[in-house]
Amino acid sequence: MNVISAEDVLELMKSDSLLTRYIDTSVPIPSNFRGLGEIKIILIGQDPTVQRAESRKGIKTVLNLDKNGSIKNYVVRICGALGIKLEENVFATNFSKNFFISPPTLIKEIDVLKESKKYWLPLLQSEIKEFPKAKIICLGEPILNVLVKDNFNKYVRFYWDYTQDWQARSEFNFKRIEEYQNNLDRVIYPLPHQPSLRKKFYKEKLEDYLKFVAEN
Repeated sequence: MNVISAEDVLELMKSDSLLTRYIDTSVPIPSNFRGLGEIKIILIGQDPTVQRAESRKGIKTVLNLDKNGSIKNYVVRICGALGIKLEENVFATNFSKNFFISPPTLIKEIDVLKESKKYWLPLLQSEIKEFPKAKIICLGEPILNVLVKDNFNKYVRFYWDYTQDWQARSEFNFKRIEEYQNNLDRVIYPLPHQPSLRKKFYKEKLEDYLKFVAEN
């Protein structure tokens, strides 16, 4: 049986009359990141698109994990809290492998992530099958719109038990996205994307939520 590649999927997308005008085909699809040892964590990013088109040429690996920077520092911090090593135990991929003409949240005409779901979800489902024992972490809130099934909550803060009076509380009932609640049929732990750590709640509760991930 032939295994379909990300490039094959992109070719299909390019013939989609609704999506084709929003795809940036000037740069190749970034490579997945794969540690050299036992994969214990699957990291799922949203897509590789950055606002500045010229900067996209420098993105060769998912989440820029091949170079030092703020996202890699964040992932290293996650790994440290979970007692694993990025270079050994992490497999990182994106939900949408392709670049868009703008970051998806800035494209208002259509929901490009939702429209590309039928193309990319089967490939993602196939990728994670290789690592049945690995925990799955997704980064960023928009990705919950395509991974979480309808009728279930699609806000990261919900799973982190956010309330307006959170600073006055000492107990938090952290949650995960259960198998039956998402399209991967695996438990998913949602984390904010790195820029959202500027928000006081995520900044202060990150270590606690990662402890919850480690213990479950």
